[in-house]
Amino acid sequence: MRLRMSTILISSFFLTNISCRTSQETPGSEVQGAAPSSNRLQPLNLEAGTKVLYEMQFRTANACDPTVGANWQKDACNKKKAPKITYRAKGMSCPSINELRRIKLGTIDDAMENTNDFRSGITIKYIQEKVGANMVWIMPMFPNNDIEDIPHECDDLGSPYAVRDYMHAMGTLSRRCIDLGRDEYSNEPCWANDEFDRFIQDAHSRGIKVMLDVAFNHFGHNYLMYDYEEYKTIAERVAGGEDLGKLWDIDSTYEQNLLRPSLLDTEAKLKALAAREPVHQAALQSLQTKCPNLSGSKLVIGYNVWRNALQNERVNFSCNEDELEARTPGFFMGKNRQDPSTDRKNFFTNNWRDVKFLYHNEANPLKQHEMIRNREYLFRVMNYWVARGVDGFRLDHATDGDSGLSHNTWHYIISKVNHYAVKRGQSRPIFMAEEFHDQHGMDRVVDFMTEGYIFGINARGGGDKNTSFVENVLRGMERFPNHSYTMTALETHDEPRLMAATGFNHWTGAGFWGIGATTRSTPMILMGQEFGEKWGLGFKKSDFIRARFEGSSNWYPDGEKLRAYYQKMINGRLAKENRALVSQKYHFLRTKNNTPDDRIFAQVKWSDDLNVVFVFHNLWEQDSNQTFFIPPDVGNAIGMKDDMKYKMVDIISGQVKGGCRTGKDIKWEFPVLLDRSTRAQWLRLETCN
Repeated sequence: MRLRMSTILISSFFLTNISCRTSQETPGSEVQGAAPSSNRLQPLNLEAGTKVLYEMQFRTANACDPTVGANWQKDACNKKKAPKITYRAKGMSCPSINELRRIKLGTIDDAMENTNDFRSGITIKYIQEKVGANMVWIMPMFPNNDIEDIPHECDDLGSPYAVRDYMHAMGTLSRRCIDLGRDEYSNEPCWANDEFDRFIQDAHSRGIKVMLDVAFNHFGHNYLMYDYEEYKTIAERVAGGEDLGKLWDIDSTYEQNLLRPSLLDTEAKLKALAAREPVHQAALQSLQTKCPNLSGSKLVIGYNVWRNALQNERVNFSCNEDELEARTPGFFMGKNRQDPSTDRKNFFTNNWRDVKFLYHNEANPLKQHEMIRNREYLFRVMNYWVARGVDGFRLDHATDGDSGLSHNTWHYIISKVNHYAVKRGQSRPIFMAEEFHDQHGMDRVVDFMTEGYIFGINARGGGDKNTSFVENVLRGMERFPNHSYTMTALETHDEPRLMAATGFNHWTGAGFWGIGATTRSTPMILMGQEFGEKWGLGFKKSDFIRARFEGSSNWYPDGEKLRAYYQKMINGRLAKENRALVSQKYHFLRTKNNTPDDRIFAQVKWSDDLNVVFVFHNLWEQDSNQTFFIPPDVGNAIGMKDDMKYKMVDIISGQVKGGCRTGKDIKWEFPVLLDRSTRAQWLRLETCN
């Protein structure tokens, strides 16, 4: 997502009534691959509720400035192997380009270094051992537009969301490519796919899953198409007279070559493919007859586009330019927002100057071939990475009003990705989507949604943020009943840091994050949040996490203590003995006067097997004490017996709070004392021996 979307949209989420959803319908007669019904329900992947995400971007996570930090950090930065990024924006100049060039950007290799100290680097080992997250969300790592229509004159890297090639990780993220002096721009490109494979293996060996970030409503300018060696194109299906509606029967249209796909991304692979497969030999000859001067990577990209081009598009196929929008503009949305583009002057655009919107109009019966062709390509992108071990996807601008995919189309793609994953013996991937536009369509097909809690709990520019406020936010999370989870986060790459205009400092922010971690949700932490980074990272330009470096302007002396506190909350959230924290069963606690204490957010949570946890959050830095009351019906629901003795174990500190008391006494009088330095108490109910 980009910060071009009004947060006003979110405010209405908490007032929305949700109607009951029916189960998935059986496909019936279809028109050229369109979905038979818009009322579809993708089975929820319950594993999403067991994950805590850590969002990172490879190039900034381990970037450094050789003039910043302790002497040992400066020395390490001077020795660091880093890509040399060329400033490429056309017709623009950046007054701070020399300062940006001083920054040494991170690589995938950096994220696999053997350190668990954030001062040395943000690594998988650190995420496992010192944060405790069990899924890492990788911001787009693909080659992207950094030349044409860059939004800012100092945007020397280009937005990662203006992707030019979804099948490769950027060569600038690979030390191997750096040593070779090549990257994705070279005549013989070098990519970091092998390094990313090792990253996935490293993560999996530590019990951490890997999620990729994709934005499929648009591509960056000058998209370079790479694709599989073997698959059946929509052009071939149309030429053969197939009913494209049958593609919805994923099992009967199963293709063995999609199970473990091999990319066609070098001239050597193309020549070998043509030599062994007559159909490819014929297709290559037809392309070379049309464009006899193509060679190298231009020939490879041209062949991938030629195979995907429909017959009417091949007539006007461009031999002089290798970009997708020049050769098959029908991949993109036309100016009328109803039909595919017909030429390079006919694209729909808005104020996102660095991208072109894809054609996903499911409702246009005359242009279904283009829509289905795009749909199948995007499936192949996701299927390729899952086959390499990726465990999930974040779907950026999933149903964007300009050119987003319908939730029906997402249902098809996700179903097909899941189908091939299961065929490979993999777990079903986890899918999360932005909550804009058709959120009550997307919640049927993805596993969690991303905006509700962050916009609600932060309430930038207003809100008292007392107990009543928090309870309203948590009730709002129930707008997707019995299906998708809500991501509980305070900041993402799109949002200002948690201390910007929220009233939070490092510790109150951690406390409000912890409230989300006690809900049926998928918590997420942004790199640097856990040790106090307050700089809003500009992910569109060279940058680094200043709070990693001792003595820097953002260095937080208590960063290690803050990190340890986040880790304790995450460990408590994930521990099986505290499974009530992720349950849907809860009751907001009240005083004996049946009123909330607006200083202390208080609730009791319980699981089906009567694991019980009491949650108390001191919302602000204040000394707070109160006595809460447990109503008889709640006491019965949590299985608390009047004559049995219980103790309270503090999940965060590990200490027993108070002595043994009878259930009757606890229900009648539950005292809570929180000094101003205590953000939270999560108390697990246990019987006394």
